[in-house]
Amino acid sequence: MLEEGTETSDIARLVVPIEGVNQAVRALWAYNKPAIYKDLAGAANLHPTYMSQSLSASRDVGLSKTVGKKGFYELTDKGLEYARLLTAGKESECRGLLKEIILENPLWREIITFLKMNENKERDPLNLVIEVEKKLGKRWSSSMRGRYAKTYSSILGYAGLVEVTQGRIISKIGLEGISEVKELEELPVQIPSVVSAPAEFAEFRIPDSFILYVRKDLAAIEFMENQLRDNSLIIQWLQFVKSQVISEAQKKKEST
Repeated sequence: MLEEGTETSDIARLVVPIEGVNQAVRALWAYNKPAIYKDLAGAANLHPTYMSQSLSASRDVGLSKTVGKKGFYELTDKGLEYARLLTAGKESECRGLLKEIILENPLWREIITFLKMNENKERDPLNLVIEVEKKLGKRWSSSMRGRYAKTYSSILGYAGLVEVTQGRIISKIGLEGISEVKELEELPVQIPSVVSAPAEFAEFRIPDSFILYVRKDLAAIEFMENQLRDNSLIIQWLQFVKSQVISEAQKKKEST
């Protein structure tokens, strides 16, 4: 997990919506070789600045990558698969593939964590933007925050990770998002189980290997998170438990 205020570039930042990403992918597919934004803009009859931003967005999503000389782009392997579906009009398949790519992309880890912790809750996308801003140690203007709010909503909505309603987002990731992490598919993990754990603890169990208890307390959970690698299987479970603790605390607050 990133510490608040730590300067990093390891979070996806996009200033164009899904339409721009798809235009960049189509342009790279048609050009059929590494290209710079000026070449692609001319071929696609788009403004060079817009094409440059669209290429950057497609890179942060995981559909393209820079190669050779600075500024040259080409499609990734997943990007080629996505472009093939896109140019064939297979929108439903594109959405599913984009969801898979985002869930596996480290640049989206913090954003996915936010969605997991806010499953089925209606939120202002600015809340997500502010979290990203804090993690990056930035100070964005109101207009920039608004722009990021629109682009995150667009990309995540297209991928089916959120539902966008009247400018607000509702996370639709939940346990489905966790189950799509490959490590969890390879181990017989019970997530989470409290069969034998005391009521104030959550239990993580791998049969015939070990049982781990953590107190249902944010300080205890975050301490445990700090002892583990970011890509640890247990981190995924801890994030799920944390979302439950926060949800229960909010319910108690609303009922009082």
